Amino acid sequence: MEHPFSLRQFNQILLALLLFFGILYLGQVFIVPVAIGGLFAMLLVPVCRQLEKQGVPRTLAAILCVLTVVVVLALLVVVLVDQLTALANDLPRLDLKLAQLLNDMHRFINETFDISQEAQNEYLQQSLRSSLQIVGVYLRNLFLFAGSILVSFIIVMTYTLLFLLYRRKLKNFILRVTIRYNANAPAIVGKITNVASSYIAGVFLVVLILSVVNTAGLAVIGIDHALLFGLVAGILNIIPYIGSLTGSLIPVLFALLTKDSLWTPLVVALFFMLVQQIESYILTPNITGGVIKLNPMATLMVLLLGSAIWGIAGMILFVPYLGIAKVVFDNINPLKPLGYVLGKDEKGAG
Repeated sequence: MEHPFSLRQFNQILLALLLFFGILYLGQVFIVPVAIGGLFAMLLVPVCRQLEKQGVPRTLAAILCVLTVVVVLALLVVVLVDQLTALANDLPRLDLKLAQLLNDMHRFINETFDISQEAQNEYLQQSLRSSLQIVGVYLRNLFLFAGSILVSFIIVMTYTLLFLLYRRKLKNFILRVTIRYNANAPAIVGKITNVASSYIAGVFLVVLILSVVNTAGLAVIGIDHALLFGLVAGILNIIPYIGSLTGSLIPVLFALLTKDSLWTPLVVALFFMLVQQIESYILTPNITGGVIKLNPMATLMVLLLGSAIWGIAGMILFVPYLGIAKVVFDNINPLKPLGYVLGKDEKGAG
């Protein structure tokens, strides 16, 4: 008699998962800004509390915190735009280097595969026409995205402000919903809030440290626009594994185009490998690893799942929210097995 019950229970769980991820996919226009606003709010909760302890009214404290985020992000955008403008001014020099590389490639292909330069040029022109069509579509989407990003940013900051203002009401709502299921719900909610804010702050601190280290290292190596590449590599590190790889490939390719020696891009690649090891074994374990320990398997799986559901936004958001979910699992007895399978094995465990 247990088998039909177990099968029915499995079907119910499967249906619940399908409904959950279906809602995430269909409602991403609404849910993504809420999720981003929630992360910012969790990051700002400790600051807001400190301001309130010093006598600042809750509304004013929340507004000050949000304005600080707006100013910091605005300065970051200004710096990135300025660096991108400087990079655009270097494009003629890159064109000359690229033309030289193309000539060398033409000569190599002609000598190795006996394909004339005219045939190569014809193939390149066809490929270029196809690429331009694709680029045109992406540029159109980029302009549409740029037109809507300001509206999205305002919505996210509004959610952040509202979450900070109504965080006590939201906490009481969660307590009223969960208190009947767990008598220790107030302690669990308080722990989740503290751990989540510490984890999000740690992630941003790692990004800041990596941005500074990347910029300084690229400047010492002699890479032009080191600030741009350092910031981009640091920011992309928010996306585990994929972000760090992408952020390191960009300056390596730039070094290949701008430097005559192959040693420079090799040194850049080795530098980023070293930074990645430092981040993986020193920075992240000591800054965020003591708060939430997600194993690489769970991180990679949720990364791909987030990409499939929300695209780039999912790759950024799903990992921290999985970390927050692990805190919930670790503090509720029936859900502890889920927290165990998501976490890292303790040293010496076999």
